[in-house]
Amino acid sequence: MRWGHQGSGKIVNNQSNPDQKLNQNQQNQNPIQTQAPTQTSQKPEQKLSRRQFFFIIIQTQIGVGVLSIPYELHKVAKQDGWISLLIAGLLLQLVLFVLWALARNYPELTLFQINEKLFSKWLGKFISFVYIIYFLGVGTLIILLFGRMISLWVLPNTPLWVLALLMIAACIYLVDGGLLIMGRVYTMFSFLLVVLILLVTYSMKEMNIIYLFPILETGWGKIFTGVNKAILSFFGFIVSLVIFPKVEGKPKDKLKTIFLAHWFVVVFYLYIVLASFTFFSTKELPLVPEPLLYMLKSFELPVIARIDLFFISIWIISVATSYATYVYMASIGLKEIFQTQQTGRFLIVFGMITFFITVYVGFDMKKLEFFNQAVIYSGYVFSITLPLLMLPLSFLFKKIKKGQN
Repeated sequence: MRWGHQGSGKIVNNQSNPDQKLNQNQQNQNPIQTQAPTQTSQKPEQKLSRRQFFFIIIQTQIGVGVLSIPYELHKVAKQDGWISLLIAGLLLQLVLFVLWALARNYPELTLFQINEKLFSKWLGKFISFVYIIYFLGVGTLIILLFGRMISLWVLPNTPLWVLALLMIAACIYLVDGGLLIMGRVYTMFSFLLVVLILLVTYSMKEMNIIYLFPILETGWGKIFTGVNKAILSFFGFIVSLVIFPKVEGKPKDKLKTIFLAHWFVVVFYLYIVLASFTFFSTKELPLVPEPLLYMLKSFELPVIARIDLFFISIWIISVATSYATYVYMASIGLKEIFQTQQTGRFLIVFGMITFFITVYVGFDMKKLEFFNQAVIYSGYVFSITLPLLMLPLSFLFKKIKKGQN
């Protein structure tokens, strides 16, 4: 009996052990469960470096216009067109300072968020939506001019819709990777700008500096009219305001980066304009809409028979990066309006609209010119006028807020 009692006691003890182990396991699991939320917390968004910011601004501004800017300036200001370009660069530096001052007042907000802050929720959303339409228009114009240039110089028998579809698809794929990927790609491709400069430098061996004289012959009136043409080639600077909060560093450091990028583009354009103006005479330039390509076509290298086609193959990269930036800015705007993190569907819609407008306009010069003028006037409104109005409003609201505090 005693053995049996002791045995039964052991059996009871053995039955209680699993419960104790279960309790111990639950106690051990509780700390893990309480720590889980901290492990799955969202990481802060990685920001662009100032070097990537520098190259994004450059690659957005240098695009389709690089081939035609010497012709456009000469058509208005003749051999004094390079002066118009310099004046445009100086004036736009003031505009860039305004954009920076506006962004500094709201360092953590994008352009679209600033719209809602200054103009109320619904009016701000409406202005943001009109900005998106503007970005859509600029992007479509880039594709139209790209398709026209490729059709004239490289692939005359290829339908426009094929060229447009390939460019749009490649750029949407790039933008879908995010701003950080775009910054890295733009930085990687920027060495091609050095190749472009070297090709232009090679063609300057037959330059004739006398074609630039007499200076100021056309008069200041036509020179300032040429400033209008020059400004059109710089409109991509609005990207500095859109992605300002996504760049690391202090506002002053970002301002230096914006100014450096701007003057790199000014000097790059000036170099191309002077190369074209000193290669072709004043009577010859009106006959060559793309003077840079005609200039390069007249030379050969031991391993490159058609330097102009080699130049175009590099120029295509600049067109792609410029278009991709406008697609990205539009997608950011739609994301802010609809308060969503998913931008894939917006990119597809944006690409489809661009494609259908491109096919509709085609190579019809009347439609293309009308579309071009509409985008130009919109650029003055959305890249210059609106930011100039928004800056005093931002200071006023800041002053009111300080007074209330």
